[in-house]
Amino acid sequence: MIVGERKPFDEIREMLKGYKKVLVLGCRTCVAVCMAGGDKEVELLGSQLRIAAKKDGVELEIIEDAIERQCDREYMEPIREKVEQVDAVLSMACGCGVQFMAELYSDKPVLPAINTNFIHGENLPTGWS
Repeated sequence: MIVGERKPFDEIREMLKGYKKVLVLGCRTCVAVCMAGGDKEVELLGSQLRIAAKKDGVELEIIEDAIERQCDREYMEPIREKVEQVDAVLSMACGCGVQFMAELYSDKPVLPAINTNFIHGENLPTGWS
């Protein structure tokens, strides 16, 4: 299990300066379980970014999506067209997912929106450790 938390909003906004069209891409596995990067979190961050851009008078188009796993090539093809249409990808995955996306789409900036806190497995029978 990978546990992460979203970066501070101001840090994310700073990373996006200069980009006009951004894909906020969630990951429906580990970071969704810890409520940091799943569908709901993508929707929330997308809304927050739109509101902040409008308030600041900044042109910023946000596209939202999520895939099952950003660390698995099997799930990448359905988003290829969206990635090609944006200036940057804001990845709401763990560090592994961000790195995998950056390698696969080397012509696009892939920016991390999540800080990976730890990686661990289940320690039966006591639970997570």
